[in-house]
Amino acid sequence: MDDFELLLAKFEPEGLGPEGPGWQQRKSAQTRVGILDAAIECLATHGYARTTTQLIAETAGISRGAMLHHYPTKGALITAIIAYCFYRRMQMLTEGVRTLSETQRVEEFAGLELLWNSYFTAEHRAYLELNIAARTDAEVRAIFMPQARRFSRHWRAGGVRIFPEWAGDFERQSRASDLVEAVLEGLALNKEVWNSPERVVRMRAFLRQMVGLIYSGELSFPQASATPASESAEEAAVQ
Repeated sequence: MDDFELLLAKFEPEGLGPEGPGWQQRKSAQTRVGILDAAIECLATHGYARTTTQLIAETAGISRGAMLHHYPTKGALITAIIAYCFYRRMQMLTEGVRTLSETQRVEEFAGLELLWNSYFTAEHRAYLELNIAARTDAEVRAIFMPQARRFSRHWRAGGVRIFPEWAGDFERQSRASDLVEAVLEGLALNKEVWNSPERVVRMRAFLRQMVGLIYSGELSFPQASATPASESAEEAAVQ
């Protein structure tokens, strides 16, 4: 495995790949992928409130009973959907970065464009639906938050596998990652509200400039209060 594959493996949902060499195992894996693709389509198109197991099954082209065979509970299905959303976005990102030249990646920060585009995928819309539902639905929250936090830690600790030019300074890389995520997600959420392509373009150009300054060491973040010991231990565990 190369560095990209090692990072992607941390995001792969349980049961996504075939469990054995036989035809039945391959068919089961394909069915699970079909169910998760259908679930993402339903969430992105209809929203969490209108997405039912029956709708997902119909979209996947299988019976509800067949779907329940693979995901017998709401919790199991939501767990798999969250993991699959992260996996698919990470898969698209790593595949995109592979196509970049070193100049594009290191000097032009073209990875920012790939990240920006990822905020307009069905996978991210489905993720947002579950994130919003987690604010008022205790069952969804109990499932969503631990997974989202775990994948976020894997991304922060493993980002240098995709962007090795940041290796050697985890603090600098993680702060740049925080800035990029905060700005791009905020822009994506407010793009339609702003209704001003010029404002979005300016902010993205400003972000690229700030990332360049962080990368060169010309811009540093102010010291904050100490990181809680539990958070430091969790981040160290996934490096």
